[in-house]
Amino acid sequence: MKCNKILGIILILFFLIVFFSCSYFLLKGFLELKESNEDIEELIEDAIEIITETKDEDIKTAIDWDYLKSTNQDIIGWIDIEGTNINYPILKDNDNLYYLKHSYNKKYNSNGSIFTLDNKPFEIEETLIYGHNMRNKSMFSQLGNYLDKDFLYSHRNIKIYTPNQNYICEVFSCYSIGIETENNNIKNLDFNEKIEYYKSASKYKLDATDKINKIIKLSTCSYINARTHPTNQRYYIIANLIPTE
Repeated sequence: MKCNKILGIILILFFLIVFFSCSYFLLKGFLELKESNEDIEELIEDAIEIITETKDEDIKTAIDWDYLKSTNQDIIGWIDIEGTNINYPILKDNDNLYYLKHSYNKKYNSNGSIFTLDNKPFEIEETLIYGHNMRNKSMFSQLGNYLDKDFLYSHRNIKIYTPNQNYICEVFSCYSIGIETENNNIKNLDFNEKIEYYKSASKYKLDATDKINKIIKLSTCSYINARTHPTNQRYYIIANLIPTE
């Protein structure tokens, strides 16, 4: 009888520990998301101006790059996909995936940042951009929606802003695949061969309206056919990098 009572107390303590641990991580995640959203909203308010030309109804975006650079020298661009919550600075990661767990202001945050590891982003033929697929729907969590045809066609243009040039990026490929498989598939391909591979790998067949000279490749975790945790699957969204006037 005494043993049963002790066992009952142990079980109660165990479930209390589990409950408070889960509550802690949920609260921590919520607070980190709230902080990240507030920081980004503040950055947008301070650094980005939307200019509407009423004559031709043209909408332009003016970015204060001096302000962004004073905030963090690692900010090298901005990505915006209209109709989604993807509206973030792009960071150049020079420190072993530092921005995987840090916000643009270098505060620790499990949401991380949108970042690239490439040495000359947007100058080279292919710029690879990473972001977390967060369960709270932040960062690159909406990239998986590109595998839905209606979403794809209504969000096909991605805007990239940099200090030297702005771009409209036209999506021409979207798919989910294991990261090791993807790396093996492309490791021996030149740029033109990669373009053909990306087109053939895409869930939907899409034509690019302009000649493809440079591309961006957006990458985030995919849980399609995932058998591992963390998953080795990735969503890949590839777009033609077209300079604007």
